[in-house]
Amino acid sequence: MRQPAGRSARRSGGERKPREERWVELIEVATQVFYEKGYDGASLQDIADRLGMLKGSLYYYIQSKEDLLFDVISSVHRNGIAVIRACAEGPGDPLELLEKVIVGHVEHTCANLVPTAVFLHELAALPAARRTEILGSEHAYQGVFRDLVERGRQNGLVRPDVEPRLAALSILGSANWVYRWFRPDGPHTAEEIGAQLADMAVRAIATPGALAARDRRSATVQAAGA
Repeated sequence: MRQPAGRSARRSGGERKPREERWVELIEVATQVFYEKGYDGASLQDIADRLGMLKGSLYYYIQSKEDLLFDVISSVHRNGIAVIRACAEGPGDPLELLEKVIVGHVEHTCANLVPTAVFLHELAALPAARRTEILGSEHAYQGVFRDLVERGRQNGLVRPDVEPRLAALSILGSANWVYRWFRPDGPHTAEEIGAQLADMAVRAIATPGALAARDRRSATVQAAGA
């Protein structure tokens, strides 16, 4: 997390919260306010009021509202990519890992609906250079999906006519859209939704041989659990 310049662990009064704790609270409150009012409609005064502090005190942590949005979106991106990278580094072939990544991404999205909405709605409010600073020039988040599709194609598990970048954009786009309609009290859990989306994605790109092997593994697992 980018740290405001000059931050210190020292406290000037017994009633003040430690600065690290206050910083985390600031990010959480700003995320909620941006979600409720949108970046354009939200003000630093709104955020200060929600925190119970003077607006001027925010400038200890940030220089502008844009800085705060940058930190909010950076935090969302950093947390999300840590989840999918961990899924992608586990055991399994590229298609198995792709399924795990999709499920992990969907579950993380459903558990973090407000931050996800702010990220997807307000990323465009940042200047292009700051968006690139967050996403990386190669769009690191998309890259996790793209690399697995490419590896699957190289291993003969993904059809040769599948273009990895387009496949990654399609898969990630459909998985991202879950935040618009998922409800915690709805008929399907995040895990169920993730599994369904992963199954559809894999079936759309895999070779017939890879699908047959996948179905055999699934049947073996089901028989063992019966």
